[in-house]
Amino acid sequence: MNTSHRRYLPAILLVGAIGLSGCASTSTDAAGDVGWAAATSVEAGGGLDSLVRAAQDEGTLNVMGLYPDWANYGVLVEEFTATYGIEVDNDTSAGSSQDQINAIKNRIGQSRSLDYLDTGVSFANSASAEGLLAEYRPATVADIDSALTDTDGRWTNQYGGYVTIGCDAAAVAVCPTSFAELDDPQYAGKVALTGNPAQGESGFNAVWAAAMAMGGSLDDIQPGIDFMADLSASGILIPVEANAGTLETGETPIIINWDYLNLAVADDTAAAGVDFRVAIPTDGTMASYYAASINADAPHPAAARLWIEFMYSDEGQNILLNGYTRPVRFDALVESGAVDMAAADRLPTVTNGFEFPSEAQRSAANLLLAEKWDAAVAS
Repeated sequence: MNTSHRRYLPAILLVGAIGLSGCASTSTDAAGDVGWAAATSVEAGGGLDSLVRAAQDEGTLNVMGLYPDWANYGVLVEEFTATYGIEVDNDTSAGSSQDQINAIKNRIGQSRSLDYLDTGVSFANSASAEGLLAEYRPATVADIDSALTDTDGRWTNQYGGYVTIGCDAAAVAVCPTSFAELDDPQYAGKVALTGNPAQGESGFNAVWAAAMAMGGSLDDIQPGIDFMADLSASGILIPVEANAGTLETGETPIIINWDYLNLAVADDTAAAGVDFRVAIPTDGTMASYYAASINADAPHPAAARLWIEFMYSDEGQNILLNGYTRPVRFDALVESGAVDMAAADRLPTVTNGFEFPSEAQRSAANLLLAEKWDAAVAS
C-alpha cells in the first residue's frame, strides 16, 4: 500500500502484519461461572459490571514504565483512576520491554508483580511462548484487524507510530532529515537513541529503520547495525539514553525515537525555548505497534482486564491519539464518528510507502540484533 501524504493511518499502520490466569487473586463473577484470573473475555467473566466490582475490590493495578508523556499514559492512568477509583502503582524505575518481562519472571507469586505489560511484539511473542501471558481479548476486538492480535489471544496491539529524527534547531546548524545525513562530522557527539536496541522496541526499530536506509530490508537488519556501529566509532552516536532532560541540558540535541515520543518532547521543551523539530526520515521508514498483554500471574487479574477494556474503549483510544500515537481502533473511531479529529490532524504526514514486517522477520531481526549489538557498538 502506498501511504503518500497520509497523516493518520488505518488500523494496520501500513501493509501486512505488523490476554488470563493468576495465583494472587481468585475473584469470581456474580454468576460464579469463572474467576477473573481465568476469564478470556469480559463476557466469559460475567460481564462489565461484574468486572468493575471485582477490580474495585482488588483496588490496585500494577504496571511498569508507563511514563506520563509516553503515548499519553499519564492522562490514561489519571482517567482510569478517576473513573473506577483504582490506584495505579506505576514503577518508573525501569520500563523497557525486557525490563517488564524480567519483572514478571522475578516476581512470580508476589503481590508486587506486574498486572499489565506494554512491550514490543517480538517481546510479547517470546513471553507468550514461555507461558508468561494470559489469554484475554478486549470487547472491541472485532474492530481490530486480526493481523494485529495474537492468534491465541495473549496480546493485542494498542497503538503505534513511526521512527523519527528529532533535532534541537538551536544546537544544530542544519537539522538532518535522513539517516544518510547523520553520517557527518558536524553531528559528532550529538546523536542518541533512547535505550539499548537489544532490550527495547524503540531502539530496535531505530536500527531497523537505519537498515532500510542503508540498503537493508525487512529480511536484513545488518546494514543498520553496521551503520550505528560506524556512527559510534566516529563519535557521532553517543552512549546516552536520550530524553527530554538530556535534550534540555544539551547532551543529546539529536534523538532517534518514535514520532509520538519526539513530538511529546517537543511539546515539553517548548516552554523552555527549545525548537525541537521532528522528521520522519526520507530514506528509512519504519513503523510498529506495541502489544498490550496481561501477566498470567497477575496479582490483580480483574483490574488488569478492566484496564484493557478501558484502553480499547473509544475514550481510551482517543486518549492515546492525543499522545500523537496511531490507536489501533482508529478506523472504527472514524467510522462511528467518535474520533477526536483535532488530535488526528496533529499527526505527522507520511510520504513514503512501507511494508510491515512479518513476525518471522521481526524475530530474526531481534535475534541478530541481540547477538551483535553490544560488540558492534561499544559503550
